[in-house]
Amino acid sequence: MPKNIPETGSNLVVVPQGGLGFEKFDHKKTAEFSERSLSEETRRAYRRVVIEFFNYFKHRHPSLITSKDILGWRDNLRQKKKKAATIAFKLSVIRSLYEFLREKGIVTENPVGTKRVPPPKVPDNLRGRALSLEEVRRLLLAPDRTKPAGARDYALMLLMLRTSIRVGEACALKLSDKRWNHGRWVLRVMVKGRKERTIPLPDDVKEAIDEYIKLDRSRRRHLHSDGADQYIFQPTTNYRTLEFDKPISTTQAWNIVQRWSKCCDFKEKVSPHDLRRTAITHALNQGLSYRQVQMMSGHRDPKTVMRYDHDRENLDQNAINFLSYEEPKERKS
Repeated sequence: MPKNIPETGSNLVVVPQGGLGFEKFDHKKTAEFSERSLSEETRRAYRRVVIEFFNYFKHRHPSLITSKDILGWRDNLRQKKKKAATIAFKLSVIRSLYEFLREKGIVTENPVGTKRVPPPKVPDNLRGRALSLEEVRRLLLAPDRTKPAGARDYALMLLMLRTSIRVGEACALKLSDKRWNHGRWVLRVMVKGRKERTIPLPDDVKEAIDEYIKLDRSRRRHLHSDGADQYIFQPTTNYRTLEFDKPISTTQAWNIVQRWSKCCDFKEKVSPHDLRRTAITHALNQGLSYRQVQMMSGHRDPKTVMRYDHDRENLDQNAINFLSYEEPKERKS
């Protein structure tokens, strides 16, 4: 075999005179990688990045794509004036993809390590927003809780504001995930990486969910979407497929938050993830430690919690205002 032709096993095909030829890699083999997330929005984002990556390399087998090649892909994204955060996200997806392929035995190494392919420096500015206490109050007062749809929307928003769980995690909850454990109500939540986490269920959130299920009971029974394993948050209408034994999608949850934030005349758009930011920011404002807030948010790294702290530049709360080296004044007898 000529030296300039790599030994690629089944990937090598008939070589035309004056060039190399390789089988096209079917990126559908990576479907399992994209489907691991609970969030449909995340799955779609991962699929888009994977398709874009293999289209760029003309479906070359991933074992034949080098770190130098991926640096070229990264720089091509820069030339297209993609934001640093977008490029960093795409590199993180492909980095995770190669770890998945390595576990499956499709490749032997990961060429997208941060030392081999450094991601662009992402500005440390705060994206999204955290609602004020007044905005939280107005948002929760907006839905008509005497009707099933309004009770659902209220319970969903309150759940995210009180527990900081992600929208995909909230949508995927089943009634069987709510349980009594060691003298308190808890929720069993499936989080990123298909891992299970148990979190406390606040009394007000439990009451909101129970009231919603009670108002929606007859509809569920009629449409056979009830039972021990029923999804907590269900669509009230579904004219496209007429399937009701399913959870609301993350897109529907996004529309719910948007609808009520518009009703409140908020100047800026509010997303479900903003409710997560709000919970983290206000927990820190109330003096809870980063460790405590990390337990609530489920972040692996406390530094990530810091990035969610939208009040960290509040000058009124700066420690400089409270630091003193003076002796405490003696109390007058």
